[in-house]
This record gives sequence, C-alpha cells and structure tokens, in this order.
Amino acid sequence: KVPSGLLPAIELDGRLYTDSIEIMKLVDQAFPNYAPTMFPADHADRVQELYRLERNLFGAWCEYLFYPPSLLPNPFERFLPGSGRDKRRETLEKLFDRVDNELGKMWNASKSPWFLGTETPTLIDLQFVTHIERMEASLAYWKAMRIRGGKWKNMERWLEAFEERESYKATKSDYYTHVMNIPPQYGFAYLDLQNSKVREAVDFIGGQSWNYPKDTTDSKGNDRKMPVSRKCMEGKSWNLPVPNNDQGCWEPIRAPFQMSEEEARHEAAYELVTNHENIVKFACRGTGDKGKVEFSAPLADPYALANPLDKEDVDILFRMVTMGLIKGQLPSFDPKDIDMDRRRELAKCVRYVRDRVGVPRDMTFPAAQHLRAYLNHIVNILVPAEFREEVELQGFL
Repeated sequence: KVPSGLLPAIELDGRLYTDSIEIMKLVDQAFPNYAPTMFPADHADRVQELYRLERNLFGAWCEYLFYPPSLLPNPFERFLPGSGRDKRRETLEKLFDRVDNELGKMWNASKSPWFLGTETPTLIDLQFVTHIERMEASLAYWKAMRIRGGKWKNMERWLEAFEERESYKATKSDYYTHVMNIPPQYGFAYLDLQNSKVREAVDFIGGQSWNYPKDTTDSKGNDRKMPVSRKCMEGKSWNLPVPNNDQGCWEPIRAPFQMSEEEARHEAAYELVTNHENIVKFACRGTGDKGKVEFSAPLADPYALANPLDKEDVDILFRMVTMGLIKGQLPSFDPKDIDMDRRRELAKCVRYVRDRVGVPRDMTFPAAQHLRAYLNHIVNILVPAEFREEVELQGFL
C-alpha cells in the first residue's frame, strides 16, 4: 500500500498515513484512555519552541554532514579565524548546548530527564531522539565527533533515561547499521579529512563503504564529492576476540545493553539455528544474480537471487559458525584442498551475510558483534591475507 516503501506507515479508518508525527498524534487520539498522553495540553507553547530547536539542530547536522564546502554560500570562509575549526561544527555544537540547556531546566525544576518535565517521554522527546541517535552514530563515523560522555550532561541523562525503557531498547541500532542506512535516506556524507581521528573511528565501527580519497580538494582548496567504493566493509571490531567496548572506544556498549560473552554468543547462535535454512539461502545471494533493479543503498538488493550451487558448502560453513558460537570455540578447518576460486566464491557468500547483520532487526549489538566476528573468521580462513584486497574488489566492485 506504500509504493515507496516509506516507514512508518499506518492505516486508520481507511486512510493511509506515513508522517511519523501525525501517526503518533492519531494513535494518541485513538486511544484516549491510555495514559499518559503524548501531548500534554499545558505545554503547547514550549512544544512549539522545542520543535523549532529540533528543526534547527537537524538542519545544522545536515549541513555539516551532507554538504560539501564548495556548495556553501561562502566556501572560503568555512573555518573560524585562527582556529581551523569548521564553522558548521561550531554551529552544531552551539545547538547541542541549547538542547542540553533546555533539558537542564526541567531537571533543575522537577528532576525529570524529559523535555517537558513529565514522568514519561512525550512527543517532543521522541522527535528529538530519533534524530539524535542518528547524529550520535554519523558524527562519530564521518567526523570523529562524540556527543556522549562529554560536556552535555543533561543530554546524556536524557539518553540514559531512554535506554532504561524496554520499548526504546527494542529499537536501538548500532553505529554500523545507522551509517549504512543514512546515505540512502539523506544523501552522501563527507568525511572530515582534516581530523586524524576519522580513520580510527571508521576502522573501528566498520562498514568502510566510503573511499579515503587521494585527491581530497580541488585547485581552489574545496572538498569534492567522492564516489562510493564497496572495497572493504570490515571493521576492527569485527575480529576475534571481540573487543571490550568500554567508554574509551568509538562505540561503547551502554550499561542497559551489556551482556556476558556467552550470552551474546548464544543469542547469535539462536538466531542462526531458528532460521538456518533461510539464512543459508540468503547467503547464497553472494554469488547469485543481483537482480534487474538497482538501489542507491550499497547493501540493498531485494531482487537478488540465490545461487543454488553453493547451498551445500555454505550450509556447512554456517553450521561451523553456529557450533563455534555455542561452544565459544573458533571454527577451524584447512581449506588447502579447496580451489582458490571456489574459496573466493564461498567467502562472498559469508561476507554477504556478515555485512547485512542489522541491529536491532536481527539481534542485539553484542550478539551482532560476535556473529560478524565469527563470520569474519571464516572469511579469514577461506582467503589468506595476501589475497584479501583482490577478493574484496571482486566481491563488491
């Protein structure tokens, strides 16, 4: 019923709605006996003020992330005098200051972490969090900019309050899932090549679908848009042993999401076991027909067809991964009797699933970390390091 595939979508009384705010209002009105309301009537003026702030924040984020300096009104005045700091980043940080200040007002007045000082989140909290969650991931990845664990204490408290709610935890994505989904929705994002920490952040988070361009500026000193390269999707956090994502890393696992290594492994194994046949078939798309319709999203190929000739071998590989996850033992086998071309084909199938493990759609972040790492381990066995670049190029370009 929604040809564009736009989500969320709801049909109510025979009419279809796709605007998220409108949907929330309709649901709130349709179930008046369900308390608390998402629209406290006595906060109408503050809601409008906060909504304008959210739109300003969203706009500043878009300009910083998706606009090359060459398209700005005054590209040669991009940096603040004497500091080398990007003015757009400065603008964004000042808006985060305002967000933090607004949350601080409510905390000081009523010890409530929410924007309206209520006991539970309201519409304006939801409006902010859906974009700030994306900002957290994208700013870390493309700009090496952290918005948590720093000076914005009230915003940190607000996000922590969300993370204590089961309904929010069920929708929380990891950074990799966000950064792979954002460009198809919003457009090409630009790495901050002036920041030495950017490569470190990208290497850790994974999803290296964006080239580190050799020629980063034109003759006038302006950044230029670079093409997407699917050369390598592997992140450092995808290797065994899975790193301890503490508060010092680029994507820490917050307290409400933490679990033991065994719990994470077993969750991943459970998801494989309960859907084994479909996952194997899905993996065989790695060497199958990509389909006649192409999409801008690097990993989107809903019309791809599985290669049935790979099913038996791929089935064995995924059984090895599953047993490894259950027992906590690295899968081990000697591939020397398998022709290198065949090993390359099988590696494509394993990577096809590895790169498409989504959070929270498929499993929680800790479980996804382990599954990606175990699948990556199989790829490393199949393909010696000296052949890795060739395989990645063959598999994705």
